[in-house]
Amino acid sequence: MADRNKVKLVQALVGAVVLTVLMQGMTLLGMLQYIWMLFLPLLMFFALGADFKKIPDMLIGYAVGELWCVINSLVSGAFGAAFGDNPLLSQLIPTILVIFCILTVHENLFEGQVFSNIPCIFMGMATSFMMLFMQVPITYFHLFGFWCYGLVLAVCLVLSGMAVCSAIFGKERAMAALAPKAPEGK
Repeated sequence: MADRNKVKLVQALVGAVVLTVLMQGMTLLGMLQYIWMLFLPLLMFFALGADFKKIPDMLIGYAVGELWCVINSLVSGAFGAAFGDNPLLSQLIPTILVIFCILTVHENLFEGQVFSNIPCIFMGMATSFMMLFMQVPITYFHLFGFWCYGLVLAVCLVLSGMAVCSAIFGKERAMAALAPKAPEGK
C-alpha cells in the first residue's frame, strides 16, 4: 500500500472517531433530530478548500443568509397582504426580488469582501426557511449555533487527523501524502 493511502486511511479512521464523538454533544443537548445539520458546514468547509482562513467568511455569510430569510419573509408578507391569493404576485415575484438583491449586493457591491460568500449566504437562508416552513421549535440562534459547532467539527477533524498522521508517519511524510493530488495528465 502506498504511503498516501496509508496516511489517508489513518486520517479517515481518526476523522470518523472524532466526528462521532463530537456529534454526541447534540445528543446530550436533546437535539439528536438536528445532528444532520452539523454536516452542512462540514460540506461547505471542504467544498471551499478546507481553508481555515475562510471560516470568518463562512460564519458571517451564514448569519447574513439568516438575515436575508427575515427580509424575504417581510417582503413576501407585504406582497401577500397586497396581492392575496395570486401566487405569482404574492410568492414568485417577492422571491425573485430578494434573490436578485442577494446576488447584486453580495456578488457586485461586496465582491471579494467578507460579505461575499454566496454559498454560505444561501445555506443560511435555506436552513432558515426549513425552520420557518417546518415550524420546528428552534430559532435563528440555534441554527447559527449548529453552524458554528459544525465548523468546530471540521477544524477538529483536520487538526486531529494531521496530528495523528504526523505522529505516526512524521510531519513531512504526512503533509506530502495529504497534499492535494494533481489531476492526471497535467
